[in-house]
Amino acid sequence: MGSASSGVDNSKRKKGVNWTVQENELVIELFLTNYDMYYFKFSDGSKRGSKALRDSLHERWAEQLTRLGFAERTSQQVAEKLKKSIILTRKFINNNNNNGESTSKPEELPAYLRPLEKKLREEYAKKAKGDNDPPNENTALRFCDLLKDVKEESESSPGAKDTSDTHSLDVDLDIEPSTSLYESPMSRLSRMANLPQSLDPPIAPVTPIKNNLLLPSVNDNSKKRATDEELEDMNAKRQRLLNAELELVERKRYLVEMKIKYWEEKTKRLSST
Repeated sequence: MGSASSGVDNSKRKKGVNWTVQENELVIELFLTNYDMYYFKFSDGSKRGSKALRDSLHERWAEQLTRLGFAERTSQQVAEKLKKSIILTRKFINNNNNNGESTSKPEELPAYLRPLEKKLREEYAKKAKGDNDPPNENTALRFCDLLKDVKEESESSPGAKDTSDTHSLDVDLDIEPSTSLYESPMSRLSRMANLPQSLDPPIAPVTPIKNNLLLPSVNDNSKKRATDEELEDMNAKRQRLLNAELELVERKRYLVEMKIKYWEEKTKRLSST
């Protein structure tokens, strides 16, 4: 029993395969390409669904890294790699001024982290200037597209708080895309598509009862016309909402096709090298 238990523990403690240069460069490239979506916030500052989105990105990136053929990568390994890379790059930036001159003990930053250093310095500069760019429509559309592929978070539990931020990577990187009160057309469209379509039924006219007989109401005709108009108005609203949902689906389908084409070409280029 003891030997079997020891064998299990040793397998859990087994060290993973070291990351290659190609893997390091690819994971940083994927992170920077999806940086705005990785730290996506809605126009009201909400991060609802961001934890599920990041987990989905980690899984997709792990699959792409595995296809390189060096080692089988997991989403946990990708998350840990990004976390360590961000910490290392932030430490380098804190110890070096804008001219790249070290203010303390000289340090060397790995070459694959140079693009990340550039991006973080840009984000630091934007925060220092107080720039607040409106959310990018394409980023919002990609966010909604990927969020459909993961489980719904806290939608069925009203008032539930998202505690994932305390364990996510933005604990180690307090640099997130700036947001404002601006609401893009695509985010407004996606919000409308998620609105409940429950409308109160029209109130039927009540007819007076006399001697157990139903007598026609004087206002029957006018109320019937009003009811018909309300039904037509509701049908028109539902039709507009349906058209908006169909347009969103078509745009999302096009975006998925473009992403698939991009990564197929990307994989071919990596394979040829």
